[in-house]
Amino acid sequence: MKIFLDTLELDSIQKYSDMGILTGVTTNPTLAKRHGMIDDIDMIKQIRGVMPVGEIHVEAWGTTKDEILSNIERLKVKSNDIDLVFKIPFSPAGIDACNTATSKGDKTNMHLIFSHNQAILCANVNFTYICPLVGRLDDAGHDALLFISELTNIMVDTKIMVSSVRHPMHVVKAIKAGADVITVPLKVLEQMFEHPLTTTGIELFEKDIQS
Repeated sequence: MKIFLDTLELDSIQKYSDMGILTGVTTNPTLAKRHGMIDDIDMIKQIRGVMPVGEIHVEAWGTTKDEILSNIERLKVKSNDIDLVFKIPFSPAGIDACNTATSKGDKTNMHLIFSHNQAILCANVNFTYICPLVGRLDDAGHDALLFISELTNIMVDTKIMVSSVRHPMHVVKAIKAGADVITVPLKVLEQMFEHPLTTTGIELFEKDIQS
């Protein structure tokens, strides 16, 4: 399973990118605003400054196909970045824009996927990833990981990026369900390193070495 980091904490992006465990980062306008970035171009350039290699998933917003495609071109030209993935919210216009953009060689991420029908529609056009939001589905009373498992069973050639991750067990259950990719917030990634038996073992070894 490939891991993306869902944060704009630049020090953390650099830390885990240098460690070699990240395939890239996912972003959204809310995160950019929270971190005081001027706009999406500034955001891309700041991320690339600390993560020289890896995908940057960035919102290509628009309410029409033409608006979405225009935003994709703006992002490519103004950032001059060669490894962008364009996040396109699910809608009829989004499906149309995603199909066109992917056919032209752009990498795309159809996100805000919450139902089987939405995923099936995505699977019938060109795209790079589809992105179900498991945390939000759980919050709404659905069995989100059952949904992921069903998608992986019926859409074998689909790259499913699990997002809206709330805790480390979401990660474990997602990989058991057959997901290809997951994007996790910083807190969850840090928790994935932890286990009390590991801590106890390290403390014991340190004590024995000192004695």
